Amino acid sequence: MIANKLQVFGPNEVTIEWLEQALSNSGIKAEIKSFSVEKVGTGQLGETRRFIIEYNGDKSLEHPKTLVGKFPSNSAVAATTGKDMGFYRGEVMFYRELADRTKTKTPKCYAAEIDQENNFVLLLEDLAPATAGDHMAGCSVNDARLAMKEAAFLHAAFWNDHLLEKQDWLYVPDGAQGFYTTDLIHSSWDYFRATHGSQMDAKVIEVCDQYVASHEKWNQPRSGPKCFSHNDFRVDNMLFSEKQVAVVDWQTSNYLSTGMDVAYFIGSAFNRDTRQAVEHDLLREYHQTLLAEGVSNYALSQLKNDYMHYSFAVLAVAIAAAVIVKRSDRGDRLFIKMVTDGAYQALDNGAMDLL
Repeated sequence: MIANKLQVFGPNEVTIEWLEQALSNSGIKAEIKSFSVEKVGTGQLGETRRFIIEYNGDKSLEHPKTLVGKFPSNSAVAATTGKDMGFYRGEVMFYRELADRTKTKTPKCYAAEIDQENNFVLLLEDLAPATAGDHMAGCSVNDARLAMKEAAFLHAAFWNDHLLEKQDWLYVPDGAQGFYTTDLIHSSWDYFRATHGSQMDAKVIEVCDQYVASHEKWNQPRSGPKCFSHNDFRVDNMLFSEKQVAVVDWQTSNYLSTGMDVAYFIGSAFNRDTRQAVEHDLLREYHQTLLAEGVSNYALSQLKNDYMHYSFAVLAVAIAAAVIVKRSDRGDRLFIKMVTDGAYQALDNGAMDLL
């Protein structure tokens, strides 16, 4: 890791010396002539930048032409959320401790630093020309199959990992889903419904009303296996190439009951008709990969029950996010879509009976 004297916690603090040190710590000796910076993404919880590097002299193939840096948000509200809710620490610790222990494709990490106040910096491999996913557009069924395989690799690697569960940095929620308390869900839904209700179907609002009213019961601890989960496992947080999907943005990752990631992803990856046509085939393929990776005593029927339960999880994420992250036009449309997709996913699978 980079020495304290070279820590930076904002894109404007990055220097040639810092980049050289980060590469050196990863075994790459490089003399950088200059670099330029461009913004990446919408930055709802953090700031992301691409560093385009020019080297002195000849460079080998191991010298990256570009790198991606992640930093705290320049929005005070979003930065406070990332720090106080442990989002920044969770992502840094994933890259430090877990990324190399799973077959799930993630960017190579050159630096992962965080201080006592949860200011942080990540310096990551740039996976371009892989294409960043767009939640508003969804993905193809074939890409979804690849993404579900990456999810299975992640979950199988840390299935009922009791040693991992004891790590003091790891967030292990008391209930079914972490971060979002019942009080937060209630207050956020009041705002969400008042702000976006006119743009939502009446049936979706009815589902959300019932879910919010039942949140405390729904969020009770669940019996059964646990695993490390991404917890924002959706198209926006993936990079797609011809035959591979890489998973990024691990800020909300934690250790909880099984089923969260698959429900969260399938519910938002397609339009409603396509999702209904393919969701159970995708669950079967995911389950087969789990078994092939060594998971046992987990029946497909249990997976489907977990899937039903966690079809509501996206509602909590989107409803709460509307008040705890930096607001934008795309963010508003994104949260409405997430809530709508999750509500219909719950309806179509009979999950309302769980409430």
